[in-house]
Amino acid sequence: MKLFLFALLLVCFASPKAQENKRYINITGTSEVILPADQMNFTVQIKTINASVEESKKANDKCLDELLALLQGTGIQSKDIETSPITLGKNYETKDRDRIQKGFYTEVRVSFLLKDLSKYYELTNKLSSSNDFDNVHSDYAISDYELQNKTAYQKALKVAKEKAEYMASTLGLKLGEALEIDANNPEQYYPNPFNSVTVIDSPNGNVSGKVTIKRSVRVKFALN
Repeated sequence: MKLFLFALLLVCFASPKAQENKRYINITGTSEVILPADQMNFTVQIKTINASVEESKKANDKCLDELLALLQGTGIQSKDIETSPITLGKNYETKDRDRIQKGFYTEVRVSFLLKDLSKYYELTNKLSSSNDFDNVHSDYAISDYELQNKTAYQKALKVAKEKAEYMASTLGLKLGEALEIDANNPEQYYPNPFNSVTVIDSPNGNVSGKVTIKRSVRVKFALN
């Protein structure tokens, strides 16, 4: 009986505090950082089709060697180049609604980083002069992405706090501590240069663009 009364007293004393903690405000803060790109990411697909797997692979190896030599000649270092694992398979074509095997294919993808944008036209001219590359994709990048990503989050948090403070003061309340913080951001990729703000200075052979980092946070603040 004494134990029951003691527990009841604890509940009674805790109830006002529990009610007080239920007073909170949820705020979303967003920020956008727009920066000039100083690098570009490239991905090149090499796909070869031949009568046999062996011939297909030999042709692919030759194209890969040519691409690596091309990149080296443009000043791109080995540490900035990555080659995907090889893919081998049967090649199929559709004829009169029928799917027919026609030879074998070999495929690799080469990703690399262009750190000197002044070599953009030299590089793309070399890539376009060859018929061995099926798909070339590029997008803008920045060298200090991690730092700028952190800065964008900090700005979003400040926006959330400022918004919460003036909303609370308008209602005659004071902002308390942050109870929860959620980052409301999907995985972000660098934009394709054709979809971003792009400026091309043809006489000087320079290409420039912008990288946009958008960040959003949800913060739950206590109200006093």
